Amino acid sequence: MMTDAQKTLDNITTPVLVAEPVKNEKEEITSFVIAYTNRAMDELSENSYTKGKSWSDIEDKVPVQLPWYKLLIQTARNQIPQNYTFFSARNNAWYKVDFSLLPDQNISILFTNITAEMTYARKLKEAISKDPLTGLPNRTGFSDDLDICIENCRFQQKYAGVFILDIDNLKNINESSGSKAGDQAIISVAEILKRFERDTIHSYRYGDDEFAVLISNQNYLDAILTISDTIFDCFQMEKIQISGGISIFPFNTEQKEELIRFSNMAVHYSKQNGKNCISIFEPEMQRRFIQKLTIQSKMAAAITECNFVQYYQPQFDVSSGKLRGFEALIRWTDDELGEIPPSVFIPLAEESNLIIPIGRWVLQTALSTLKNWQKKYNFNGIISVNVSPIQLAQEEFIYELQSLIRSNGINPNLVEIEITEGVMLHNMEEAIEKLKAIQDMGVRVSLDDFGTGYSSLSYLQALPLNTLKIDKSFIQDICSSDGIQANITSSIITMVARMGLETIAEGVEDINQFELLSKFHCNVIQGFLQGKPMPFDMCDSFLAGDTKALLKN
Repeated sequence: MMTDAQKTLDNITTPVLVAEPVKNEKEEITSFVIAYTNRAMDELSENSYTKGKSWSDIEDKVPVQLPWYKLLIQTARNQIPQNYTFFSARNNAWYKVDFSLLPDQNISILFTNITAEMTYARKLKEAISKDPLTGLPNRTGFSDDLDICIENCRFQQKYAGVFILDIDNLKNINESSGSKAGDQAIISVAEILKRFERDTIHSYRYGDDEFAVLISNQNYLDAILTISDTIFDCFQMEKIQISGGISIFPFNTEQKEELIRFSNMAVHYSKQNGKNCISIFEPEMQRRFIQKLTIQSKMAAAITECNFVQYYQPQFDVSSGKLRGFEALIRWTDDELGEIPPSVFIPLAEESNLIIPIGRWVLQTALSTLKNWQKKYNFNGIISVNVSPIQLAQEEFIYELQSLIRSNGINPNLVEIEITEGVMLHNMEEAIEKLKAIQDMGVRVSLDDFGTGYSSLSYLQALPLNTLKIDKSFIQDICSSDGIQANITSSIITMVARMGLETIAEGVEDINQFELLSKFHCNVIQGFLQGKPMPFDMCDSFLAGDTKALLKN
């Protein structure tokens, strides 16, 4: 028979549910059963929550976003009321749920429909959550909409996609053409994205140079990829370069933060693979990302603990066979990860700016080594040191280089700074000015990896250089029967000689390559044929007169 209290509860519009704890012999709560629901609760849940049912029997029917069991346990054990706000896709409404402990140790659960309040708050938030430059919702709006999108797609068993786009080289546009040009690029991207606005496609200004597109309620996974490809093709037609990353609910994950993180990982993957493309998140990207973070973390510790080692690869004059000098090459072996190649950790060091302290250590070590050999063996050879574009761009680099040369009492003509074409990517005029200042000090400047960039020839006219290093990719096929690489290499050496530059061929590994380079009048060779990279003590022995200390093929 219904009590007066139950009759009263049945006539109110607020849904009410009472849960009764189930205990074991030790008086420990193991579950909950439904002790009572009022009429409003039956209507809200479509009679899914029936008196006497165990919580485990209705878990597939309760709102997924509401951590029922956790809140019930906390209320029962702590005897402190709990509350939670969630969006119900079933009812298309927002609810505030209050959990309270009753005198009989049961727990009452009250559902208050707060859709009107949430709608008002949302409108208020929209007034301050729109990006003033583009008129698109900002990151806050994206976060709120993604919450609702996930709940709706979970309820309807449909797919959703998070498509994050990053404008390529916006910083360069701002620096070269001014902030107005950068703003115009941002506005152009926003205008393109607005063309795709639908009930299931919404765009957002996600960051300074980032946008997000939320693709919701799709029946097929391929539909998300088709929409993303279409958006990307539109940018290509407008000649706007963007890098994009896509993650898919629930294919990649059902968690909001992971969807965003996975999309960002895919954007990073696009950036690393030449930019102006889009990538779909794959688990391998997360493995690489974690590996990258691990290496960067260990690299920071290695800098503090001085765990790097310097190797030196000899360079020999082609015509005389005499030692020209050494190139300083950093090496790193970690106790857990083993030997980590420079091709792996140097790009990560540049990305995190750890290249600055690492480059400083390489330069200091190389110059102190040169001073050591000069004192012990009257060594008069050249020491070559690789300098990252990021390192060269530092305001204090010229001063540090000059200070190191002076403090070691070294002839600057015996120091050679090796650069790559990367120094020209950001500010060509500034790079040229710094390289001229280095030359004015008496320090030599060498262009490394020549032939790997598409604009190498044009750079030769602009850069102040003393030496050009021909990349090993040319040398490895120099003896091929078609003669193409031989002709190219011969032409490069002839052209460079006319410009008054010295040539060094990298990666020389056999006598046939050496003989051709000698025929082409290449000045210097470097490679396994005459000397592999060696630790300090082996170089020390070689300079002391032990020719067997030289590591060769």
